[in-house]
Amino acid sequence: MLTKRIQHGVSLIEMLIGLVVLASLLGLGAPSFMLWMQNTQIRGGADAVLNGLQVARTEAIRRNKAVQFVLGNQAEWTVSVVQPFAQVQYRPMQEGTPNVTVQASPGGSGTVTFDPMGGRTANNDGSSSIDTIDITSNQTVAGLRPLRIVISPSGSARMCDPDTNLPVGDPRRCTQ
Repeated sequence: MLTKRIQHGVSLIEMLIGLVVLASLLGLGAPSFMLWMQNTQIRGGADAVLNGLQVARTEAIRRNKAVQFVLGNQAEWTVSVVQPFAQVQYRPMQEGTPNVTVQASPGGSGTVTFDPMGGRTANNDGSSSIDTIDITSNQTVAGLRPLRIVISPSGSARMCDPDTNLPVGDPRRCTQ
């Protein structure tokens, strides 16, 4: 009489087929994952800069003194009271945004000062005040979505998408 053997585990062929399928899926998903990671870092850097601007403006109103926001490299920033100098808050560039680059406009500007009413005022050192900050990645990945922060003369800061292909009424679009 023939008895049927019960098989335990998987054969070598089944394991190899499973590894090929897994490798194929990883190969197809890796570029999308890289794009997602870079866009997440851009968004994180833009959020960090926008939060720093809001901290500076709020502190200027709260303390009834001029407060400046100084932008560094890779979404690094410092908020400090102008007179007498006192650092309020600092964000190092290592906090989740290692591949982010920031570019302030007009060129050469890196500081914006808020007056006690929360509006923009002239910088103490005579430098140009920041109008816009463009945030992007230093990685070359197709499909990146850079972001822009626009600072109005009244001191309010708004994050927007600099993509000019967005429809005119789209709230994500930068109006500049």
